[in-house]
Amino acid sequence: MHTHLIYIGRFEPPHNGHFATIRKALEQTENLIIFIGSHETCRSLRNPFTTEERLEMFKIALTPEEQKKITFIPIHDSNYNHPEWVRAVVGATLAVAPTTAAVALPAHAIGIIGHKKDSTSYYLDLFPEWEFVEMPLLEGGLSSTEIRREWFSGTLTQEHIPLAVYNYLKSKENEEWAKNLKEEYRLVEEYKKEWASTPYPPIFVAGDALVICKEHILLIERGAFPGKGLYAMAGGFLDSNEPIRHCAIRELIEETGIELSPKELDKSIKDHRVFDDPHREPRGRMISHTFFFDLQVPELPKLKAADDASAAFWFPLKDIDKIRSKFGGDHYRIIKNMLS
Repeated sequence: MHTHLIYIGRFEPPHNGHFATIRKALEQTENLIIFIGSHETCRSLRNPFTTEERLEMFKIALTPEEQKKITFIPIHDSNYNHPEWVRAVVGATLAVAPTTAAVALPAHAIGIIGHKKDSTSYYLDLFPEWEFVEMPLLEGGLSSTEIRREWFSGTLTQEHIPLAVYNYLKSKENEEWAKNLKEEYRLVEEYKKEWASTPYPPIFVAGDALVICKEHILLIERGAFPGKGLYAMAGGFLDSNEPIRHCAIRELIEETGIELSPKELDKSIKDHRVFDDPHREPRGRMISHTFFFDLQVPELPKLKAADDASAAFWFPLKDIDKIRSKFGGDHYRIIKNMLS
């Protein structure tokens, strides 16, 4: 028996496999801590449900007795800074299960549960101070990915989810955000069909522009799917005949109409990093080369949105955390990484 067990996941949405794992864990502990990942991210094909909605799905499918033994903790993603994410998980755990001198927990009192099924389970090895408690592959290795596909395509059945969760998902189908995601899913699937006959999955390269000027950051609002209406850095696909550095500058000018010349912009580049989370783009593998532009000009340059952007604007850098859930994809996390 462990005094506390840790269960980490995105639960988009929670399914029978998750609930079977929870009940297996509750046979081994009186205190289960469930971390709900991807907290305060934008709605997307990978993360369509808010933290509050996922919490609601858990609570309508668990008994009151089970809920008394469970502590739910939302956790932000930190794809490009694993140490930061680990510190956040450990800190939140110790707030619930203290290991101070006053409350001395025995060795292996805290365990982390999971199943190392593929590369997505890497996080289970990031907590050597906790005992790893391997769970069997319950419900045939059921994945939320398949349930999301059914929900987006209008073919959802109750086979792999509790009835209460099924009814909850059906009640959300006609909300405006759900309709938008279903349209995005349709467009993404059509896009993938265009590349289906290639001998290898395509890998796309993008040049993105993180632009800072006078304590403001330059953002665009995306004018088309994927991520229509969400905020992002200016950027786009690499042309076959240009260096990536030039791609970032070209896309910056095309999408924002910024009143600076390519030469002026090129001189302002202070850093360049690569961001390659395999799940950062729904259309396929997309690797971002992000360039940091530090503009040293007397006033904020004028902007005029065009191309893929429906709006371009300067936003106070000090307030960026307030709009983290409005960023498309991993752009918020890229910005935080570049500016750290």
